[in-house]
Amino acid sequence: MTVSRRGRLSTNVDTYQDCAFEASIADAVMTVTQVSFGALLVGASVFGTPVTAGTVISEQTGGMPSGVGTYTITPAQTVPAQILSSGAETIVQPTDVVIQLDVHSASDGSASDMAQTIATLIRDERATRYFADAGMDGAPLYADDPKQVPFFNGEQQYETRYVVDVHLQANQAIGLPQQFADQAVIDVANVETTFPA
Repeated sequence: MTVSRRGRLSTNVDTYQDCAFEASIADAVMTVTQVSFGALLVGASVFGTPVTAGTVISEQTGGMPSGVGTYTITPAQTVPAQILSSGAETIVQPTDVVIQLDVHSASDGSASDMAQTIATLIRDERATRYFADAGMDGAPLYADDPKQVPFFNGEQQYETRYVVDVHLQANQAIGLPQQFADQAVIDVANVETTFPA
């Protein structure tokens, strides 16, 4: 199997996850006691006035998934119990990943049959269910027709080889820290007396 090329299928899909929660941090452990809204995500940044810039959730070590519980964070620090926030932006690019499958066999008929079987099953609903059941974030799209391509091994002996190009959709996701404005403080200024300064 060799990845031969990757092509964009559509425009990026951007999603945002905002979260406010009450927690304390001792060394590299963040203990979350209440989640006001949203969900805590591994890889998301943690924000707050006393929180060190660049603090990231490394893993959840206990409690409800993405909720109340304990989390490992980096870097280590000490923060008393208070309201913190966490935010992330996920950018997904649906991609057509083309994988070249080489089928080798001692006999021409056997290699041809195996390549045809692969091409047939990739275009079938059975392959789509297999990918979904395996938890893969993507799906088979289609397979090109098998073709015979000559192959000479290290001893310069001819081997039967068929090549099938399989097209799979893979959704590459990039997670980035994202801050959100959860509240705003608005003041009224008399422009005649304030400006110009």
